[in-house]
Amino acid sequence: MKKKLPENPEVSFEEALGKLETIVKQLEKGDTALEELLAKFSEGVELSRLCLTRLNSAERVIDNILKQEKGQFIEQPFSVQEEE
Repeated sequence: MKKKLPENPEVSFEEALGKLETIVKQLEKGDTALEELLAKFSEGVELSRLCLTRLNSAERVIDNILKQEKGQFIEQPFSVQEEE
């Protein structure tokens, strides 16, 4: 059965990311039964969506905080460059 995580504002981004990292490590071990693997995968997808939602929200806040030289609020695109 799919275990749907609620949009719980009490779960911080850091908590969700930590849980997601734990699930990934468990799945990478390869010793999980298929049914449990599918349940953990489903939970991981939901945690990933929660993290993405929180990151998108943070991005909008950052965009709104950036100011022009005159002190007027403007929205500027926020881009994250991944390190290779």
